[in-house]
Amino acid sequence: MQDLRLIDCRTLPFSPQLSKDRMERAVELFGAGVIQRVLCFALYLLGLNRRLIGQSLEIPSETVKSIVKALKRDGLGALEDRRQRLSTFLPQAAPRPRPITLKREGQHIVVDLGVEGKQLYLSTEDPLQVKTVLLSLLNDGLLSNHQIADAINFTSAYTATLARRLADEGVLALADQRQGQKQDYRMPPSRKAEVVQQFTVDIIARGKTSGDAISAELQERCHITIPARTVRHHLARMGLPAIKRSLPQLLAAVKKTSKKSS
Repeated sequence: MQDLRLIDCRTLPFSPQLSKDRMERAVELFGAGVIQRVLCFALYLLGLNRRLIGQSLEIPSETVKSIVKALKRDGLGALEDRRQRLSTFLPQAAPRPRPITLKREGQHIVVDLGVEGKQLYLSTEDPLQVKTVLLSLLNDGLLSNHQIADAINFTSAYTATLARRLADEGVLALADQRQGQKQDYRMPPSRKAEVVQQFTVDIIARGKTSGDAISAELQERCHITIPARTVRHHLARMGLPAIKRSLPQLLAAVKKTSKKSS
């Protein structure tokens, strides 16, 4: 490779007309400021002192010093106007994707993957699929324990236990193999109605509820024994956790409307 420091411009034939034409096109393309900085640095590399560079380009010698210093420190980015938000010389960093989020829509848990139009719909009718997908995302650090616990109505501690079980033992470890599980999940309409009624009362009166709370309250009030896991299962199937926040707001709005019309 040729040693550029040996170039002697005094021996080279320059064309003023070609220089004028090329300079005009370059200024249109890159802007006068960029071309001025390029020429300044080129003359500096060719050995001209700062005073003469400044005279040639009609800029103060201190400006020459600043341009050279900035190029040495920052590279190509120093050729541009620093007031610009984005560089036209340097490669742009890839935009960071939005974080993955969860939400309930009817009988589905929707996993928004943070990419436009990319969403994963998990049916709450298939709890094993829901747990497998969400806990896999948790184990890979893509979702938080709190997000998943809130989405599938588990405690944070139980969610962490399931995540470890999935990592250590695989998907089959998530299948609930307790005897009587399916029988527990079967309830006559009258008991489902009591679950819905107690859920509604809890949300309106206290603004919160849980499977454990509803199970205990039904035992005390109605002398009905319904396991907490069964309560959670039916609440999730009916999509009731999704209206925990909106139900009190709707009731307040209805009361307000009723007062105005009376």
